[in-house]
Amino acid sequence: MPRLSRAKEKGRDMVDVYVLGDGLPELAAALEFAEVGLSVRVGVLDREGRDEAWNALDDRGAHDPEGALRGLLDHVAAPLTDGERPTEAVQPVSEPPMPVLLRGAKGDWAPQPTPAVFGIPAVPVSSHALALLGGSAAVRAYLDRITPVLTIGKTHALGPLVRSRLGRAVLARLVEPLVRERFGVSADEVDVAIATPGLNEALTLAGSLSGAVLAYSERDVARETRVAPRGGWSALRDALLKRLALYGVEFGEIPVTAARRGGAAADDWVLEEGDGEVSARALVLGVEGSETVAIVSESVDALTELVPERWRIEGGATVEDPGVPTGHEGFPAVQTVSLPDGEQWSVRIESVGEAHLARVSGPVILEESGDGITAAAARARALEAIRAAGLGPRSAGEPTAAVRVAPYASTEQRDAAEERLNRVRAEAPDLLPVGTALHGGALSSAVADARLAAVLLRRRLTGISE
Repeated sequence: MPRLSRAKEKGRDMVDVYVLGDGLPELAAALEFAEVGLSVRVGVLDREGRDEAWNALDDRGAHDPEGALRGLLDHVAAPLTDGERPTEAVQPVSEPPMPVLLRGAKGDWAPQPTPAVFGIPAVPVSSHALALLGGSAAVRAYLDRITPVLTIGKTHALGPLVRSRLGRAVLARLVEPLVRERFGVSADEVDVAIATPGLNEALTLAGSLSGAVLAYSERDVARETRVAPRGGWSALRDALLKRLALYGVEFGEIPVTAARRGGAAADDWVLEEGDGEVSARALVLGVEGSETVAIVSESVDALTELVPERWRIEGGATVEDPGVPTGHEGFPAVQTVSLPDGEQWSVRIESVGEAHLARVSGPVILEESGDGITAAAARARALEAIRAAGLGPRSAGEPTAAVRVAPYASTEQRDAAEERLNRVRAEAPDLLPVGTALHGGALSSAVADARLAAVLLRRRLTGISE
């Protein structure tokens, strides 16, 4: 398909779409525009930090409950012409969830009972459940099978549901460590509909929480399975850049310092790249924090509402032998530790070849912008959490640490964020904010949203719809 527009006005380059940011959601959106012949330019805010969004992606892959990430990987891996081979390095590979070791009543490691959903056991008197809970707590949990369901549909938070049905020990030893690791808050603050969509409905049908877990477990495995490109995230990035280049997409090397209205038409966007300018009919803005929003916010006031307010520190370090009991060396181990100031941190210990890796996740931090947490402070807190777990870094170097957007813990948080995003897009139809920061850090949701929103916008730009 031929390009729909390509012009130069008053010495200024002109494109149909300017994509500010080169993270995965931004490049996925750029591809949607380029594939229909729209002229696209991809720019960056900071040349030195241009790899940051890709480096932040989890090397284990990302959860992909709706298949959006897998769909993009299949699309990018597919050959463009007959006779070509698929790009194997980009093809999706799946990693199903693995049972973990948890701490029992006496502090000993033992495998979690399975099947389970966020630690909630389907069989609360199994040998693994007994090892972690002890006899009396396991018997208390078994009462769930004979206790009538009296509050069908009324228990919205995961903590109260588990506590009332299976007891405090199940909540504290089996559920809390996994919930805190994922969400950075206690199970009392996490909605069932966020952690396990459909579990309440399964409870209604099964008549017990453990029975509901058994019925729901296969669906949970699918939701918890991680998806990644076969050759890693760098392979995906290389393939995306190569494909975009084939469509004639330009890549700006000079960081953008400002974006404003006022091109050939009053509503065009003008991006300042050093001493030069690029005009665009539409702007895709990768939102990761306050920095990207600041350069556009003067043109769209509501944009400042998109800066996330929930953050957490995540990091990791190679550690000395953690002393996992013989027979369980291949199992990851998860525990919650308390820092001197009372903060609850999650520590996951994994075996990577002959080495041991400790991944740490801090509690949710409420800030108007994650910029207030320095890199040095993040590393110091991560190191403190590692030592609180009784682990020692293998080298003298500090652990890696970064401030990430915290996931939504309630439907209220998720729905409010979606409403803010829709309000901005309604106010400025030619501005497309995208990024994981707009979706509680969920990569799959960010990719799905970026691709769909780009398709809707390209219809307007090509004259297919108003």
